[in-house]
Amino acid sequence: MESLFEGFCTGGEILTKHADRWRKISFGVPVFDRLTGGGISCRGIFELAGDPGSGKTQIALKLALTAQSKVPDSSVVYICTEHMFPSSRLLQMEAEYKRQYPHDDAVQAHNFADHILVEHVRCVPTLIACLFDRLPKLLEKTKISVLIIDSITSPFVEEQNYLLRAETFRSIVNRLQHLQEHHNFATFVTNQVRAVIDSATLDDQRIVPALGLAWSTLVHTRLQLFRKMNSNERGCCVVFGPSLPPKLGYYQINESGPVDALPS
Repeated sequence: MESLFEGFCTGGEILTKHADRWRKISFGVPVFDRLTGGGISCRGIFELAGDPGSGKTQIALKLALTAQSKVPDSSVVYICTEHMFPSSRLLQMEAEYKRQYPHDDAVQAHNFADHILVEHVRCVPTLIACLFDRLPKLLEKTKISVLIIDSITSPFVEEQNYLLRAETFRSIVNRLQHLQEHHNFATFVTNQVRAVIDSATLDDQRIVPALGLAWSTLVHTRLQLFRKMNSNERGCCVVFGPSLPPKLGYYQINESGPVDALPS
């Protein structure tokens, strides 16, 4: 799967000459599209980290619906590692999504749920088998727009050999980048968070994404979610991204999934 050198091109030619390669997949939620400059790129690993209950899975489900509209004749691969796939919630969000586009015949006729291909994995060997064996075979016969891993954290929770874990991270990301190069799909992962206390003061607690520096150095773009106490409003900030400035946005969760927060 080696890259073939195609010759230099100008900055202006990139978006037209390689449109599929550099397209972005919209979240279908204006606040997230604003934060990311249009959505998730089809190159690199896009991570969404956040507190429990901040809406990571709901955002992933909305992305799985929107991606099928933005990339015609495509499917979505959804790998669950923590819980059973929330089918009933997906069907509710699909019905709400169709209600938003009553005059769009393509949306009304499309069965979104049938084009979300779900795999459940619980440990690292199963995840490796899925990404290294089953996914490449699927890509040979099925066009996918987004690969979702919800979450990348869970299979590695019990792993105590950190050198081996770091090597596994590198192998996974290298494999996914090769597959992206040949099949032009976006990779979206959710991540848990953990509290870190400053060892000097013992009171400067920070909430940071899990899996440490070995994983963070491999992530292309990272957003982090947080909840507001006693409120349905949640926040999202850009932690890093090669072309993204630091930004902050707010959203809520309703029957249709994540939506922009209402003005206060």
